[in-house]
Amino acid sequence: MNIITNITKGIKPCIPLILALIYTVSPIDLVPDFIPIVGWFEDALLVIVGGLNGIQNGVLEANSSLRTLIKYLKWGLLIIGGIAILIVVLLVVLVFKTVTK
Repeated sequence: MNIITNITKGIKPCIPLILALIYTVSPIDLVPDFIPIVGWFEDALLVIVGGLNGIQNGVLEANSSLRTLIKYLKWGLLIIGGIAILIVVLLVVLVFKTVTK
């Protein structure tokens, strides 16, 4: 029983990173990769956040202050990165509409 719980605990924190890697390789994206910088930035952001989530939940102890720091770093990167991606996508759409008029 103890071995089974250790294996599940060992695999469970890696699930967000594995899903982020699958998302990065898949052709379906929120921001397509043919938009050069933004598409790649969005994929890298998700892999970094997935890795930080795995470190936070799998490696560090529950009461660790480093765990709290990684939690805030993860959410800060996700929020700031999401806002940056939205701004760049909106600017690209605005430029495209202006040029095609």
